[in-house]
Amino acid sequence: MTYEKTMYEENESSIEIMILVRCVLEKWKVLVACGLIFALLGVIFAAVTYVPQYTSTISYVINSSSTGDEITDKQFIVAEYLANTYSYLIKSHDFIQRVKAETGLNEDIKRYITSSLVESSNIMRVVVKSEDAKKSYDIAQAISLYLPEKAKETVRSGSLDALESPLQPVMPDANSDLFKMAALGLLAGIALAAAVVVVLQMLKKTIMTPQVLTEKIDISLIGSVPHVDLNKKKGKNNVHEPMLVTNKKTGFVFSETYKSMRTKIERFSKKNSCKAILVTSAMENEGKTTVAANIAISLAQNGNRVIMVDCDLRKPAVATVVDSKDMVKVPAIDVITGEASVESAIVNVKKYNIDIIGGIKAVGNSSEVLSTQGLKKVIDTLREKYDYIIIDTPPSQLFTDAAIISEYTDAGILVVRQNSANVDDVIGVVNDISQSNAEIIGFVFNNVSDTSILPGGYSKKYNYSYYGYGRTD
Repeated sequence: MTYEKTMYEENESSIEIMILVRCVLEKWKVLVACGLIFALLGVIFAAVTYVPQYTSTISYVINSSSTGDEITDKQFIVAEYLANTYSYLIKSHDFIQRVKAETGLNEDIKRYITSSLVESSNIMRVVVKSEDAKKSYDIAQAISLYLPEKAKETVRSGSLDALESPLQPVMPDANSDLFKMAALGLLAGIALAAAVVVVLQMLKKTIMTPQVLTEKIDISLIGSVPHVDLNKKKGKNNVHEPMLVTNKKTGFVFSETYKSMRTKIERFSKKNSCKAILVTSAMENEGKTTVAANIAISLAQNGNRVIMVDCDLRKPAVATVVDSKDMVKVPAIDVITGEASVESAIVNVKKYNIDIIGGIKAVGNSSEVLSTQGLKKVIDTLREKYDYIIIDTPPSQLFTDAAIISEYTDAGILVVRQNSANVDDVIGVVNDISQSNAEIIGFVFNNVSDTSILPGGYSKKYNYSYYGYGRTD
């Protein structure tokens, strides 16, 4: 036990981070949608705030006194050195004053001028960009007029030969901010949506690891069940496959977990003389019916006489989970109300070697029906024939049915789906069941998305999704 606790303490933070990442990835459509909206807003902002810019360009070939016919790496270095010199010269005070005098402009024109050497060449480009087409052209024209002369006076080891004369721009430059703002908007939207998902997930305070629950209340973990994605293991034309231990596609860890749980349940039942065991959960879609069916089948595989009773009268699903819905002719409600005998409602499911009393249609007044002595009589009758009576109930936090049923049972098992119910919900269910005569065997931590917290150190690889749990609960 000490070893397991240490493992949980070491892995708990990384597991919670991994689950948060998975929650974010599961909301990828929301993230993409939010990103696209922000990208559109970025484009609109760039378009609204855009000030048209006009560019006039001059190109020069840089020559040095040591340049031969062939341009070598050394000449590129010389050209780069001269380009830096000329760039500084263009921004020098005397040169700027001369350009201002030529153009008649009385403002800081340095901010309009940039120069650079074309990569892997000895060609220098001088670019003049401003919000006025004529201003850009006049400045470029003045530079082209005075720069070669000034360069010759200043740098005698090199010269500038005009390659491209400036032209007056007739169209504004393309809005380069459109793409940049769209990209920034996309990233900002995705980041914001991801942050919201993480914050909401943290505010839910759902149970991420079994350690969280065992530290809060005195309840034992009887098994951590991994989630297997059967969607990726079947063809498109195949029918829905049950998430049961008899299905080999569920994998080694899945079946071994239920075998381990079976051993614990058998030991507990033998020690405490338990036969009637209810299976419930705090909230919907935690997989309680699937867990109950797997427990029943696992017990039957060990030679026990097992029957499942569907007491989730509001949403009967036992018959559906064990693929025998068409076989149910007498529903559980008729047996509980005394309208039919127990024997007439029992259906034998041969392929799983279990019996069931299933449901057909939902019943609205289930709490009133269960409050009568009818269910007690049914359970007492079944005790004489079966070793185990597994009773499926509605979610305990939503309805009082499970608390009522617990009065007639010997023990209870709570199904807690990872990242579904919060601790307060589970504590409420435990308190309700504890007030009856039923003992709590423990809880099943269901739909585990990280094999590092599974029992026995299993490390089989699984594909996780929410398929198989929650559809019929």
